[in-house]
Amino acid sequence: MYDKDNSARPKTSAKKIEGLCYEPWGLPTERVVRLNAKYAQKEAENSSCREIIRHIITPAELLHAGKPHSQRKSIHSACHTDIYKYSRAKMVSEQLAGRGITDPNVLHAMSVVPRHLFVSEALQSTAYDDRPLPIACGQTISQPYTVALMCQLLMAERGMKVLEIGTGSGYQTAVLREMGLKVFSVERIKELYANTKNLLNKKLGYFDLNLFLSDGTLGLEQFAPFDRIIVAAGGPNIPEALKSQMDEEGIMLIPVGREKMVQNLIRVFRHGTKYTEENHGPTTFVDLVGSQGW
Repeated sequence: MYDKDNSARPKTSAKKIEGLCYEPWGLPTERVVRLNAKYAQKEAENSSCREIIRHIITPAELLHAGKPHSQRKSIHSACHTDIYKYSRAKMVSEQLAGRGITDPNVLHAMSVVPRHLFVSEALQSTAYDDRPLPIACGQTISQPYTVALMCQLLMAERGMKVLEIGTGSGYQTAVLREMGLKVFSVERIKELYANTKNLLNKKLGYFDLNLFLSDGTLGLEQFAPFDRIIVAAGGPNIPEALKSQMDEEGIMLIPVGREKMVQNLIRVFRHGTKYTEENHGPTTFVDLVGSQGW
């Protein structure tokens, strides 16, 4: 416990901003959170201050450490909604629209899905950076541009039925759902499946998603055909089971490579009994494990 002498308190390297309130040890108070929300509503003004504030905000748990757990949880959610709104908008405008993503459904979906909730709390401050991040069970959440590019390459229309292989964190699942698609998603890892289902259903309220624990390389034959199929893992070839479950005018996106973690993003078109492929360049995904994968 520190006495009233300021010299006894630890020094902080946090950059002070004139006009903002700070805790005794140099940490910003709730007022910073409120000001951040205020700055986020303005496009032309205070851009530099807004950026500084966004990076020095302390977690809501720290600001409310003395409050009951149930109360802290609700405050945490409210604070994060305000804090990351600007980050999402910046991600969409600079990383996506600024790099050629033009599908309005994709841009809208990624502007509303709270990406920071799909990673661990320790990584939430970097959730909107242009890079993949680790999640549980040795898996990853793809960088925002990769998710947006794959969703755009699907050429999907609202109401279509889409099969997703590799639910993972559930972020892409939520984006597909916000695009107005009827989503069937398959995950093979039991722990990841359980955690993600809880997040999507109970915490985010996506009760209309169809989530399955199964071998994704075999698809979901009982629900086929699918208008679109999107595979979030790389295999040595395109599983025949997935090709057979495409609608007669369906499209599938899948990373394919003869070496693990080295693939090309392939878009497959089906026209009746004929299949054609397009190569959309090199990419890197986790392994597609299963009876028709690695």
